[in-house]
Amino acid sequence: MCSFKSGVIFKNRVVLAPDGNESHSDLLESLGIRDDYLSASTLFVRVELTPKNNNKAMPVQDWEYIVDQDIKPDWFKKDPDKYEQKFRMAVEEYIKAKNLLICCGYAWIAIKEDEQGTYYLMDGTLGNFEFGENNNYANSKVRNMLNNSELVKELKMQFGNDLIPTKTNLLSLDGLDDYGEVSGDILAIPTLDLYRDCRKNISNLDQSWWLSTPDSTPSGYGSDDVQVVGSDGNVDCNWCVGYEAVRPFFILKSSIFVSENN
Repeated sequence: MCSFKSGVIFKNRVVLAPDGNESHSDLLESLGIRDDYLSASTLFVRVELTPKNNNKAMPVQDWEYIVDQDIKPDWFKKDPDKYEQKFRMAVEEYIKAKNLLICCGYAWIAIKEDEQGTYYLMDGTLGNFEFGENNNYANSKVRNMLNNSELVKELKMQFGNDLIPTKTNLLSLDGLDDYGEVSGDILAIPTLDLYRDCRKNISNLDQSWWLSTPDSTPSGYGSDDVQVVGSDGNVDCNWCVGYEAVRPFFILKSSIFVSENN
């Protein structure tokens, strides 16, 4: 599977894959170009740029550049550095156009706005972590890690009282409320309901990541499994002692970025 951000280099242009589908083959098909040996040796080069931990706040010049084919056209082989820079520039413009919030060393997507404020989800991850000894997010290793992270301290320093503490309803997938609700955290991971509510605004990652919603609870069929978002955006579950990516969000007062002239 191709990683973010993939595209195709032609002799006189760069074409990036559309949001939500980084497949080179699908991109070439949409352009009406045969994905075969002859075309690869004369017309195009499949490439991709990948930031560490999908952290799009990193300068694009520091992203890993990968040429995803063995055969290459002669025009590309004559000056591969030139075409690499063209692709980096195209991705840089793409990132700027996304209007991401860049703060505390990470990029964030505004996924929702309500009476509480604006919800910003990390456009990437903090890395992979074990969820916990059971599927109760309230006492999970993930929650403890987030609450004691340097990132929370940096957010508080940057935004102060403009940060709105989160509320996480731990209603299980099968409708049990043993775990109640946790509140007061600055950083949290989404529930299944928040993910479902904001799905159209949430970009896929090339890895799966934890949600805070348990499959069930001790009063149901067990406390082992937690909901997980897959790399294609599907929702499944994983054992709580497994390792998945952590993709947190925070909430800001919605007026914070509104110009005084508006």
